[in-house]
Amino acid sequence: MKRIVVEMLCSLVVLMTAGCTVADPYLPANQLNEKEQAEFKYAIVRFAGYFPKGANQGSKLEGRFDSAYRAQANLLQLDKYFINEKDGYIYFELSRIAPSFKKKYVATGGRLKRDAAGIVKEYEEIYRTWKMERPQLQQKTRLFFAAMVAGEDLSPYYTDNIGDMEHIEFPDRNTYYDKENRKWETLPPKQQ
Repeated sequence: MKRIVVEMLCSLVVLMTAGCTVADPYLPANQLNEKEQAEFKYAIVRFAGYFPKGANQGSKLEGRFDSAYRAQANLLQLDKYFINEKDGYIYFELSRIAPSFKKKYVATGGRLKRDAAGIVKEYEEIYRTWKMERPQLQQKTRLFFAAMVAGEDLSPYYTDNIGDMEHIEFPDRNTYYDKENRKWETLPPKQQ
């Protein structure tokens, strides 16, 4: 039943946005030119991307990995971007091709704050989706992203609550985002 309600809400959002002529407030191109989008992706790829060969949590910010991170940033798609004047956060959604037999993508939505020099001072990933084909990913993340910006609870879209693998993969009951270390962590197994 929950799945049906969620699918109906997603369809309603798609119909409402298809009929509107108002500019999409989350479309990066409405706020950033191509160079600014590339700079934004590069500014956060050390947190949103993977460690290059030889890098680890302690060394990921070192300049010797710049070219590897630049290559990773070029593979990321900035799908959504929004500066929320109410809470001072920049909200974003990145997607990338995910390993799969069919061409599928995974998206990560989060938020950050920068200091006066433009350095990322706060960074948090709020959701990561399951692998999906691009149309399905765009439809579902429209809903997740708007809810995230509005400060709403995303747990109704978690796998544990919705019962499928077509919405939010993380966080879940075992995986959470550690804001201090800026990475996804897994809870230790419960002792019996």
